[in-house]
Amino acid sequence: MGKMRRLMATGALLAATGLASCGADPADGPVGAGGTAHTEPRNTIAGDVREWAVETTADRAFDGDVTFAITNFGTMKHEFLVVKTDFEPGKIPLTSESRFDEEAEGLEVIDEIPEFEVKTTGMLTVKLDPGKYQLLCNIAGHYKAGMYKAFEVVKGDAPVAEPATEGDGTDADAVSNDLHGSVAEWAVNVDAAKAKAGEVSFTMENRGTIQHEFLVVKTTYEHGMIPLGADNRFDEEDKGLSVIDEIPEWAPGVTNTLKVKLEPGKYELLCNIEGHYKNGMHAAFEVVP
Repeated sequence: MGKMRRLMATGALLAATGLASCGADPADGPVGAGGTAHTEPRNTIAGDVREWAVETTADRAFDGDVTFAITNFGTMKHEFLVVKTDFEPGKIPLTSESRFDEEAEGLEVIDEIPEFEVKTTGMLTVKLDPGKYQLLCNIAGHYKAGMYKAFEVVKGDAPVAEPATEGDGTDADAVSNDLHGSVAEWAVNVDAAKAKAGEVSFTMENRGTIQHEFLVVKTTYEHGMIPLGADNRFDEEDKGLSVIDEIPEWAPGVTNTLKVKLEPGKYELLCNIEGHYKNGMHAAFEVVP
């Protein structure tokens, strides 16, 4: 979503299956640093960092590529590190600066989402071998205060996401002003590619495993070719496009409806969370007289 809307919107809540709708208390999320519950392995994982916890929708994954979508629900900047280590959770030795040496023996920092702002979401994809890990924040004092979570990678093949079912997708010849569809990793599907000018309703289900958003964008760019910035998302104030309206980031398994008034022209239906547009979350759409 746009910077202003991102700052104004309340964060999405972590629920047992993912990130729930905006405005709720993230304390109702899954087991955090001190928990012992084990979830089924998942390789696409949502979560949050805040004072003073790290929480995720799964505490295990299969070896291979693992994607984390982490939202900062705190009141200050945090970071998110994936660390392979045999130290017990919360027991990595700290220096006099109240943080641990990331080059120390007994641990390996795989990768990180560097310090990111409150109410923003960072994306990180890493290739992980089987073993024990900790997901944590290593800003001075944060690890000691409880910002860590045990994580395990096991051998096996991650299930292939199949967001669409028979009959899903876009009918290139259909014209409708009452559209139904879905968002998921990594696609946007609606049941018609065109609408008549006037009020158009989109009823969209999040069939993914992490939070997504749904934007209606009028644009002069070719489909899928909106330029991206260094943060792997596009500038919603770009002169070549106009963001009409959106369903802000919302939970897996939840359906939301957006009603907009559209003029004739070319549009894209998309998700602009970091990396999502590039990964294929866009669909061409046209409004005719």
